[in-house]
Amino acid sequence: MSALRFSARMRVRLDRDFKRAREARLRRELGFGTLLAAANGLAHPRLGISIPRRVGTAVKRNRIKRLLRESFRLDQRALPAGVDLIVQVRPHETRTLEAYRAALREHAPPLGALALKAPDRRPSRPTDGSGPRDGS
Repeated sequence: MSALRFSARMRVRLDRDFKRAREARLRRELGFGTLLAAANGLAHPRLGISIPRRVGTAVKRNRIKRLLRESFRLDQRALPAGVDLIVQVRPHETRTLEAYRAALREHAPPLGALALKAPDRRPSRPTDGSGPRDGS
């Protein structure tokens, strides 16, 4: 059994990936925030965290991010592969690691299954010749 890690490849970093998850409109309320999901086409899940300043001081925001990352790291094998999971945090009292883990374990698998079944919602290019042409 290999060690559980949270490497750079398991992080959602690009704005377009956060935007894709928002546009997929697959979400669950967690109590302390919202969980968004979108298929990523990879063989593993990825985690993204969005936490505004109004949540608290930098110390508090960083503590919440560390706890969410650790929750993801410990439960990554139980989470759906091929899905980006975005946690949008709202102001709340910091919870325990187990509380964050329980929220991810409960809500991520069914949401991830929906994301994998959902059709790709990115706009397709026109095929009737009415769109812009390549090379012009």
